[in-house]
Amino acid sequence: MPIRYSSIIEEHNAVRNEVGIFDISHMGTFLITGKSAENFLNYVTVGNIFGLAENNARYSMFLNENGGVKDDIIVYKLVDSFMLVVNAGNLDKDWQWLNKHKPLDVEIRNLSYEISLLALQGPKALQIITQITATPVQDMRYFSISDIKFKGINASFCKIARTGYTGEDGFEIFISKAASEKLWVKLIELSARPCGLGCRDTLRLEAAMPLHGHEIDETINPFETGFQKTVKLDSIFIGKEKLVSIKDKPLRKLCAFKCLDAIARNSDEIFENNQKVGFITSGTFSPTLKQPICLGLIGANASVNKLEVKVRGTSRKLEFSTKPFYKRLK
Repeated sequence: MPIRYSSIIEEHNAVRNEVGIFDISHMGTFLITGKSAENFLNYVTVGNIFGLAENNARYSMFLNENGGVKDDIIVYKLVDSFMLVVNAGNLDKDWQWLNKHKPLDVEIRNLSYEISLLALQGPKALQIITQITATPVQDMRYFSISDIKFKGINASFCKIARTGYTGEDGFEIFISKAASEKLWVKLIELSARPCGLGCRDTLRLEAAMPLHGHEIDETINPFETGFQKTVKLDSIFIGKEKLVSIKDKPLRKLCAFKCLDAIARNSDEIFENNQKVGFITSGTFSPTLKQPICLGLIGANASVNKLEVKVRGTSRKLEFSTKPFYKRLK
């Protein structure tokens, strides 16, 4: 996926106000089958797969033994299997991790090179998609998935999920590679604007959604970044023992800030009374708010109202903000 097709701000605004389309086929997709598939996934994720209803999805994470986040993922429960979407940069690592821990009666199939994944995002996504579907999608709930047929497009594999990474309504479409270009062209003909990686990052940051390698990584645990509700400590899973020992006393916290007069970037250091207390995990200029925004990981005892960030050698004030920076109207 390119950084941009035209202008990052124009693409960003198209998704916020109308509809954009992303080719996110670089993401990894695994199909999990077998008698023990549910037990297996409950063990290798943060213990929250039991009870996931058929044709529904759940945000989850893989942890290492120290409780750090190996990857954040989405798990989809299909009729007789599970489908996982993992981050592109972690695809090989996740594949090896899952195969290392899987029991003999579980099979993992890598669909990543057989299918394409297109994300149609924005307030007009439903209006666009219903013009070319032979399957009703208007009643799909957020974080649900369904088989789908498109008018005039034959695909051996085709599923649609009401999920996304932009903070807007929208759909993610899993489709056979041979049929993906035809679908891409049709959606653009119906006014979906091609969007690149640049606005995908500004959109997700406005929605305060984490990016692996920034807000979460193998040195950062879910409690430090505010994902307590994602973790189910009544299950047995990899990394649980470490999380139990720190659940009431995380050493750090992830906070949202508006950075005054400058754009703070990843790794810029955060100070309180000239003492370093943390660092910026992600920062950008918000096209919606028209000002710099950032997320920062700081010490648990740091005061959120007395912080400065050093940007290219100059101290800039941070103004605490609630998360997310942007939330769409229902």
